[in-house]
Amino acid sequence: MTQRSLQITVILALLVTSFASAGGAQAWTQCPAYITVQWGDTLGGIALMCDTTVDAIRAANPGLGWWLYAGQVINLPTGYTPAPPTYGGTYTVQWGDTLGKIAARAGTSVYAILAVNPQITNASFIYAGQVIYLPSGVVVPPPSYPTPPPSYPTPRPSGEFFSLVKITYAGGLYIRNAPGGTKILSSAMQGTYWYYNTGNIRRLSDGSIWVEVKLGEQIDGVWRGWMLVKDYLGKYFTSPRIE
Repeated sequence: MTQRSLQITVILALLVTSFASAGGAQAWTQCPAYITVQWGDTLGGIALMCDTTVDAIRAANPGLGWWLYAGQVINLPTGYTPAPPTYGGTYTVQWGDTLGKIAARAGTSVYAILAVNPQITNASFIYAGQVIYLPSGVVVPPPSYPTPPPSYPTPRPSGEFFSLVKITYAGGLYIRNAPGGTKILSSAMQGTYWYYNTGNIRRLSDGSIWVEVKLGEQIDGVWRGWMLVKDYLGKYFTSPRIE
């Protein structure tokens, strides 16, 4: 009997301590007007933590059952309404963006971005096209891209007589080793080329016209090739038309 009495005394002491701690927690704990249920939460636990009762919570949430699930949002009758976060502008997430990259470019932190975007529940998951808020005074500069190299053709070669010719044939033109030659130096080429406008224009016996052009790169050890600009049927393949 003495041992049982001692056990009861110890249990009562623990209960008193527990209620005292809970009362102390209730005295300083403040819960927002709406909370999101976490895994393991119960109505009793939430009521104790937020200094209210299960009945009061159920009265403030019509249709609320006895079972809660993670992610559920419930209203707390004794809660306070937090001030809405202030934010500057918005940013549309681009392909390849992460919150870390956005924060680095904007000169802020991931935590500051998350603070004004409570809808982002997973900091590792954002998607292209998503619009997020930015902290007040923060601006995300546009991404910088390397300057593309100048497009062909290069400036007019010095010391020689050249003119520009643009290929207008949709399928492109082959560059050959000679006027009417059978050896093809390149695939079907498109774009604009420099051609020799003096002495390097050939009319063959079938009436076709060829011009010698400068290649953008060395092919088979040569920097020049011949391009058909008018066939024997009188069809032109370049602009301007070369005679």
